[in-house]
Amino acid sequence: MAQQLLLKVICNHQGTLNYADLSDIGCGADMICALDKLVENDLCSIAVCNGNERIFAKTKVRRCKAQQCDGCNDLHLCKLYLFGDCKNSIGRRTCRFVLREHKLETLSRQELRQLLLQNDNSLLPPVCNSYNKGTMPYGNCPDQEGCRRLHVCDRYIRGTCSSGADCNRCHDFFEPHPLRTLQQRGVPNDLMVSMLSTYRNIQAMKSEGVGSAASINRPQSCPQRNTGRRLQEQTSGLLRNEICLFFVKEDCKQGEKCSRVHFKMPYKWEVNGGQTWSALPENEAIERDFCDPSKIHSEGAERVRFDSMSRGLWDVRRLSTVSSVTKPTYVLTTEWVWFWEDEYGKWIQYASIVSGMHRLSSITSEDLEKRFQEDQSAVVKFTAGQQSYELSFRDMTQFNERFGTIRMVRRRPVFVSTVGAQAARTRNPSQNFRAVPGSWDKSAIPDIGYKTVTLLSFDRDYQKVQRLFNNSMRGFQITSIERVQNRDLWEVFQWKRDLMKKNNGGKNSKELHLFHGTDPKHVDAICRDNFDWRLCGTNGTTYGEGSYFARDAKYSHSFTSHSGVRSMFACQVLVGDYTRGNSALRRPPPKGEGSPTLYDSCVDNVLNPSIYVVFEKHQVYPEFLIKYDDGTGSPTPTPSPTLTLSASTLSPALSPLTGPLSLAHTRSTTTTHTLPASSTSHSLSPSSSLSTPYHTLSHSSYSPTYTQTLSHTSPSTSSNSPSTLSPSASNLSRVFSPSTGAFYRPLSTTTSTTRSPPESLYSVPTAQRRDTKEKNKCLLQ
Repeated sequence: MAQQLLLKVICNHQGTLNYADLSDIGCGADMICALDKLVENDLCSIAVCNGNERIFAKTKVRRCKAQQCDGCNDLHLCKLYLFGDCKNSIGRRTCRFVLREHKLETLSRQELRQLLLQNDNSLLPPVCNSYNKGTMPYGNCPDQEGCRRLHVCDRYIRGTCSSGADCNRCHDFFEPHPLRTLQQRGVPNDLMVSMLSTYRNIQAMKSEGVGSAASINRPQSCPQRNTGRRLQEQTSGLLRNEICLFFVKEDCKQGEKCSRVHFKMPYKWEVNGGQTWSALPENEAIERDFCDPSKIHSEGAERVRFDSMSRGLWDVRRLSTVSSVTKPTYVLTTEWVWFWEDEYGKWIQYASIVSGMHRLSSITSEDLEKRFQEDQSAVVKFTAGQQSYELSFRDMTQFNERFGTIRMVRRRPVFVSTVGAQAARTRNPSQNFRAVPGSWDKSAIPDIGYKTVTLLSFDRDYQKVQRLFNNSMRGFQITSIERVQNRDLWEVFQWKRDLMKKNNGGKNSKELHLFHGTDPKHVDAICRDNFDWRLCGTNGTTYGEGSYFARDAKYSHSFTSHSGVRSMFACQVLVGDYTRGNSALRRPPPKGEGSPTLYDSCVDNVLNPSIYVVFEKHQVYPEFLIKYDDGTGSPTPTPSPTLTLSASTLSPALSPLTGPLSLAHTRSTTTTHTLPASSTSHSLSPSSSLSTPYHTLSHSSYSPTYTQTLSHTSPSTSSNSPSTLSPSASNLSRVFSPSTGAFYRPLSTTTSTTRSPPESLYSVPTAQRRDTKEKNKCLLQ
């Protein structure tokens, strides 16, 4: 294990490490032994470069170059995927056994790339020796511009070129010939900056004297205690180079005894100039660029490479406060956000809405950060729409289990400016936004009381609550879902959660999302002051005198108002340990005879609970308010529907030429004929006083209805109005016959007729049940 950790450290430092730096990362005798083993297994080499003893990562593993391989022990890995520039490649799942055989399975993709680049000569072009000989612009290279080797100064790579700017050989990998040569090998532009260090490693391992770990001078002050833990913390990014939360906010009472870094910003960028770490002057500018997931380096003349954490030849590191998910009640913690790269090269935050282009993921950025803090080598499974994915923290990739496509993943912090940090320090403690969930609208958190935020239908919280509601409430129409944002209630709920966790031996207590139906007149009091168990007698006390919550919304529905819009809460409830309740209970019973420890709640059935009773309101947070009605269900229709119009009504009319519906002011007298459903034909005689017959579509057990209306168009309506039909053969509408299943053109000699659609067989009028487009579609078929 120590050998693998040490190899990861070396690969993570651009494939090489000063031997003297081992003491800085806490390597004692065990790590020196591990280094000896790596050298013995040909996984490392030690060379003297410019008087410094350096360790280089080595491997015998090579990438298979065959187009169609029947099976070999090399890596069958897409080169473009290795370089991070392949949009369609499948990951290295088939290579796991090869990596495990060579003890490389713990390496991330970036670490494996660095290892292969400096060892597999098929990935990078060699330096052209002929170019470095002679005095001509191309030296003695016969191929000149067409040469496939690298035209770069060999002494510059070795670090021994003394000519500097006067050298007539190339010192820049971005020059046209070197850049084109590397691009032909598939090397993307974002790796060009690291090419110098990679080629230096290659040249050093080829030409310098190589020895064992025992043959060189070892540091005399290597610490011996906790070396394995210290090394593992560094490789996983958990080395205690944290900024002190107390100092960044105000002041740290421990002073110089504090083990954390004292700095007035929640982040600090440093560069290693060879001996010690020093602060970079462009701290805020670098941080701003780093917070943008689309950027791989900072702006400016001396760029900081975020993928390799380097600046030129020097290492760079970022110190910060702890993650906000580990200390949710503290200010100026670091809020990390997770992104994935889509097929268009755009970086999308997990569970965010991007113009409906992508399905919402079942996991949020906050969920990923919590999982990452628990295990930084985990593989997290989640869904988005109908697709299932795996996200590897080690490789920082997202894998589609169905299609095998891989997307890049990045974790970046939320930017905090100097002004923003100062505002956070001076903010009233009660205004600490870190103490509330990340999904809350920060602009709607009052100092006192509560505010509700109406959720959009595509919001992730809306869809979650809607799904839970519809599990048992089919046929009801949700009119709105509102998030209740009450900081006071939330902080008390958080306090109760922590207290129950402490009493439970450090384990989280059971927490559920449950429903509670209520009358609209109680909604304001619940949102402001939480549930009052003293009012429980209103709806019974079968399982105890407490507040009742249900697993199924259907049960809570029976306690809502029976008229108008109904109200129901979806709550977070700390049910903890429970037992069966009874009507005599005013608090949970003890867990045992004479035990001072009480249960946390009561239920109707211990094996399969559907009703929960809590006796302390601090165990509940009224998270969402659901407003809904009985929907547009179909009441039983009357057997013989008729249509009666008042003497003066506004009725929609259709123009077969222009199509749109308009309102015509008519005075009508109505006569209704009901014909048997079994009739095969319905004859109609033309009449100057009858309107065009109109069929209403109904259930087969009822009779179609013809409505004959004697209409007179108001003088205020023009004769050529779209609401008026002329009887000419060219513009008569087609009418559907339910008996024949076909359309026909009715005959009519009415000189001026206004068509008024009949009422539906349902109790809700047609004008309220169909929008204009549906009416047009129905009448123009």
